[in-house]
Amino acid sequence: MPKNNNTSNQRRILLGSIVLLLGIWGTAQLLFTKKVKQALKTKIPQEITLHYDKLSTNVLLGKIQLQGVSAKDSSNTLELAVKEITLSGLGYLALLTKDKVAISELHLEEPVFNYRKKDKKPLPKKKKDTGPSTQLEIDKFTITKGELKQFRKASDSIQLHIEGIDFSLADLLMDDTAAQELPFTYGAYELKTQQLYCDLGPFEFLRLQQIQLNADEGQIHRLELKSKYSQEELSKKLRVEHDHYDLTIDTVRLKQFSFGHSDGLPKFRLAQLQLEQPIFRVYRDKLLPDDTTHKKLYNQALRDLDFDLQVDSIGISDGTITYEERLEEKVDPESLRFTQLDATISNLHSRGSGMVTVSTKSRLMGDGHLTLDWSFDPQSKSNDFLATGNLMQFNSQKINPFLKTNLGAEVKGSIDEMYFTFSGNEVESQGDMKMAYDQFEFMVLKKDRLGVNKLLTAVVNIFAKKSSKEDGDKYRLGEFKVKRRTDKSFFNYLWLNVRNGLVDTMTGKDKKQKNKK
Repeated sequence: MPKNNNTSNQRRILLGSIVLLLGIWGTAQLLFTKKVKQALKTKIPQEITLHYDKLSTNVLLGKIQLQGVSAKDSSNTLELAVKEITLSGLGYLALLTKDKVAISELHLEEPVFNYRKKDKKPLPKKKKDTGPSTQLEIDKFTITKGELKQFRKASDSIQLHIEGIDFSLADLLMDDTAAQELPFTYGAYELKTQQLYCDLGPFEFLRLQQIQLNADEGQIHRLELKSKYSQEELSKKLRVEHDHYDLTIDTVRLKQFSFGHSDGLPKFRLAQLQLEQPIFRVYRDKLLPDDTTHKKLYNQALRDLDFDLQVDSIGISDGTITYEERLEEKVDPESLRFTQLDATISNLHSRGSGMVTVSTKSRLMGDGHLTLDWSFDPQSKSNDFLATGNLMQFNSQKINPFLKTNLGAEVKGSIDEMYFTFSGNEVESQGDMKMAYDQFEFMVLKKDRLGVNKLLTAVVNIFAKKSSKEDGDKYRLGEFKVKRRTDKSFFNYLWLNVRNGLVDTMTGKDKKQKNKK
C-alpha cells in the first residue's frame, strides 16, 4: 500500500507540474501576444498606418507571424502589402539586458512595395541623439517573390518595376548612434530578380531579363536600352536632334563590387565589368534642327558625376555598332558598321587619380582591321586627351553605301595601312597621319545619286595622289589641326580629326617634303 501511495503522489506531482507549466506557458503566451499587439499599436511611428488580417505567436520559439499585412505612410510615399511576415528567434535576454532587439530571421513572403516620389522641402539637420538607443540585430533577412514599383511624382506612371525578387541578407545591424555615415552594417547577401523595367525619360527605357548578384560577383541576362518609339514616330515628337537607340547586351558580368558613402557622396566600386555580345544601333534624323547645347567631353562628364565611381576594368567582347543618318527625306540611310568589336577600358573613375585608358579593335564594314587607343584624365580641367589608331587592309568600296547616302560620293581603291595620332582638349586638337594606299579615287555623284558628276570628280582628284607610291615612297604623311564644335560629341571630334588627316595626307604636300624646306 505505501508503494502505491508513493506512485500516486508522484503522478499527482507530475500532473500538477505539467498543469503548472501549461499554465505558465499559457499565461506567458497570452502576455507575449498582448505585448506584441501593444507594440504594433504603440511602437510603430505615428505617420505609418498598419493593418493585418491575422497574428500568431509562439513564446517558446520567440516567433511572431503576421498575415495579410498592409502599411503606408501619411504622405502616401510608401505602400507595402505582404502576404506573410515571419519573425523567428526573438532574443529575450538581449532585449532585457542590453536593450537590443535580436532576431534570428525576418522573412517577407510576396511583399509588394509601391513608392511614389514626393516634393520635399529640405529639413534642418538634427543633432544625433546621444541618449540610449535600441539596436536591431537580424542574423538573416529574406524576401521571397517580392515586387517593387516606383511611380513618378503625382502620377500612376511607373518609373521602375522589378518582379520576382528573391533576396537574402546576413548579419544586419542597425544602430543610428554609430559614427559611420550609414546607420547599418551587413554581411553576405544574394539577390535574384526576374524582369526589371526602368523608364529613363520621355524617349528611352531600360529592361533587364534577369539579375543574379552576391557580394563577390553578379550576372545580368539580356540587358536592353531602347527608344520607346519607332524612328519615324520619334522624329515627330522631337524639336531638336535626338538619337534613336537600340542596344542589346546578351550578358553582363560583374566582379567584386561594393556600395557605400564617401565624404557625404554615394560611392560605387567595381573590380571588373564584362559586356558580352553587345549590339548597338544608333539612328539620327539630321532633318531635325541641331541640338546646340554644350556636349561634355568624357573628362568633364565623369568629373561632374554626383557620386564617387571607380571601375578598375571594363571588357567588351564580340560587339557590333551600326550608325545611320537621314540627310534627305527621300533617301534611305545606309549604315556605318563596326563588327567583331573587342575593347578594354581601365581605371574608369570620377574622383580618383590616373589616366582612363581605352583600347578597341574591330572590323570596319566587316573588312578592314581598325584599332583605336585613347586616354584622358577626368581631373584635367582643360579636358586633355590623346588618341592613336590604325586601319589595315581596307577595301574602300565597302564603305560606298554609307558615303553614297551621307556624302553623295563614292571611292575606289584600297587603304593598305593608315596610322593617326592626335591630341587635344576642350577647344582644339592637332595630329599627324601616315598612309599607304593604292589607286584611291573619289567619285562625286550627281544630286539624284544615279550617276557620277564627272566635272566635280575631276576637280577633286586633281589634287589627290592616287597612290602613296607616286612620290617614290611607300607612305604619304600629313598633319592637321581641328577646332572643336562644342555642340557636338567626342566622336564627331574624332571624325573631324580623321577626315582632316585624310585630306591633308592625300591632297597636301607630303610631310617629308615640308620638313625639307
